[in-house]
Amino acid sequence: MGDRGLGSWQGAGATSALRVDALIAASGIRARPGKDSRHWGYQRVDAGKATLVLDAAPPPRSRHARYGCASTLAFELSHGEQRIIVNCGGGELAGGLVPVRIEQGLRGSAAHSTLVLDDANSTAVLIKGQIGKGVEEVEIARTAVKQKGRDAARLEASHNGYAARFGLIHRRTLLLGADGSGLSGEDVLEPSGRQGKRGKIAFAIRFHLGYGIEAGLADDCRGAGLALPDGSYWQFRLGGDSGEAQIAIEDSLWVDGQGRPRATKQLVVEGLTSRSGGRFPWLLKRMG
Repeated sequence: MGDRGLGSWQGAGATSALRVDALIAASGIRARPGKDSRHWGYQRVDAGKATLVLDAAPPPRSRHARYGCASTLAFELSHGEQRIIVNCGGGELAGGLVPVRIEQGLRGSAAHSTLVLDDANSTAVLIKGQIGKGVEEVEIARTAVKQKGRDAARLEASHNGYAARFGLIHRRTLLLGADGSGLSGEDVLEPSGRQGKRGKIAFAIRFHLGYGIEAGLADDCRGAGLALPDGSYWQFRLGGDSGEAQIAIEDSLWVDGQGRPRATKQLVVEGLTSRSGGRFPWLLKRMG
C-alpha cells in the first residue's frame, strides 16, 4: 500500500509503489486517490504519513472476480513506505511461487486482518475461486472528527456474515489520528436478533504484520511491541474493557509484489465471548 502502492486485496499480491508510479507516469493522468470509494467497496483514510484502507463491501461474486476472498471489514495500514498491518494476499498467484495447496487458505477470513468467529469464514470460500453464502449486507458510515484542531476520519462498518450461523453481527470502528501516529479501533459482536443466544463462542481478531516487523509480547499478554524495519517502534494494546481476551504472536505469510511468499508474524487477539455479544477495543500507536 504505502503512499502510492496497492495492498493485498481479493487474492492479489501486493503491488509496489514503484510499479504504480510507472503506470501513472505512462498514462499521463494526474489525479488524487479516491477516499470514499463506495462503488468499488473500499474506504481510504490519509493522515500525516499514514494510509488506512478498509474492505467495506461483501466479497465479489465469481462473475466479477476470479479469486473472491472472505475479507469483509479487513484493513491495511501503512506509514510512509512501511506496511504495518497487511493481508496475506496471493490466492490468485497459486501455482507459481505460491503453493497451490494454500490457495484456498489465503482466500479465507483468517488470512485477513479482521475478526473470525469459531474458525469460520465470514463468507464461504469454494473451489475454483467461487464464493458461497455469508456476507450479504455491509453498512458503512464515515464521519469527520476534530482532534487538536485538525480533521480526522472515523469509519464504522458492520457485516452480517455470521448472523445466520451464530446470531451475531460484526461491527468495526476505526479512527486514524489526525497526525497519522495512532489508530484506535473497536471490534464489536452484537446479537442479530432481539435476544442473544446463550453460551460462549471462540473468536480471533487477526492483525497480520508487514514483512520484516519484529514483534514482542507484553508480560500480561494484553499488549505487544512492534519494531519496524524503518527504525520506528509501535505499540499495540488491548482496551481495559475487552474481557478476558489476550494477545498471541503467531506465524503468518505475506505475498510480495513479485508473487513471493514471505514469512511474517501476526498478532492474534483471542478468547471466548458471550453468544449475546462482546466489545474489544484496541490501540496501535507509534512510540518512537
